[in-house]
Amino acid sequence: MKLICGLKNRPAWLIALAVALLVLLYLLRAWLWGLFLLYLGALVLLGLLGGMRLAQGLLRKLCWKVGAAPKGSGSEGHPSSRGIDIPPRTYKRPDPMIYSQFYLMSKGIAITWDNPDIHLFDGGGAGVASHALTPSTPYEIRATVWNGSTDAPAVNVLVRFYYLSFGAGTVRNYIGETYVDVAVKGSPLGPAEARMPWTTPPAGHYCIQVELNWIDDANPLNNLGQENVDVKKLNSPNATFTFPVRNTSARPRTLALRADSYAIPRKTRCPEKRPAGNGDLAGDTRDPYARHRTALHPVPLGWMVDVAGGRELTLAAGEQRDVSVKITATDGFVGTQPINVNALDGADLVGGVTLYVHS
Repeated sequence: MKLICGLKNRPAWLIALAVALLVLLYLLRAWLWGLFLLYLGALVLLGLLGGMRLAQGLLRKLCWKVGAAPKGSGSEGHPSSRGIDIPPRTYKRPDPMIYSQFYLMSKGIAITWDNPDIHLFDGGGAGVASHALTPSTPYEIRATVWNGSTDAPAVNVLVRFYYLSFGAGTVRNYIGETYVDVAVKGSPLGPAEARMPWTTPPAGHYCIQVELNWIDDANPLNNLGQENVDVKKLNSPNATFTFPVRNTSARPRTLALRADSYAIPRKTRCPEKRPAGNGDLAGDTRDPYARHRTALHPVPLGWMVDVAGGRELTLAAGEQRDVSVKITATDGFVGTQPINVNALDGADLVGGVTLYVHS
């Protein structure tokens, strides 16, 4: 190619090549007719091959439905495709979360219905206990929304607010919804706070429920939190609470009422990890949730929690029944003691309440 391109600046060579071509054609004049016929034959052969391919394509289109498999069979009869393994480092999902009693109970962790992530405030911005709300009064609900992921933030997380009658498994009523941006775990921008104004109904004792909605949540089970608390003063030395328990399922249920004294303990310092012999950090083999296990928080020694009618409650589908719980403290008790009463269907948590008694 370089030699041919070099001829453009050498006209004498071009003339010499043209003369040589004329001489060659003159010497081969007896063979030109045969070469011409060979050229025509090659064109005809190529034309036949092209026509055959065209006819084959047309026949395929015309006969496509003849003998075809029924619509929707897809790749039936073909070997299955191999799965694609996407490593975790390739795709990161956020994990918006709130203190969720239902999720924690499913993990064998004791719970309180005095939710640390749900708070109420009056018009002046002062905190108000959920058991001391005034009827027909405007308040503001504030929910703390965390992110369990250190890699992926969650933008425009939908936060819905509900109120329920005080009790276990009662019907929830919609309050409103808002959106928050949740930064990654450990970020100075987190956690997020969702706020919602709410005017209490004319009468009744209510609890608050907050639900997070995120379309691609790494763990959608920790998105529902509830605040459900009542407080009473001991009266020589008893306190009696009455609250409804409802069967929200479409089948009869026998609910077991279990009592414990769990309260969220104070935070402790993170234990230091010791380097292993291979240079890696050795993980702590102890149970990180040991102090939160239900077995470690029974009703205090000497206290009594009596449920009128027994601790098993059989309810028809959709049935609701009031339950009375009498708490008796030890003589001379001074202070405040939480008692959690949870309604369970086997291992499934239906609902519950946290009852505070104080001297």
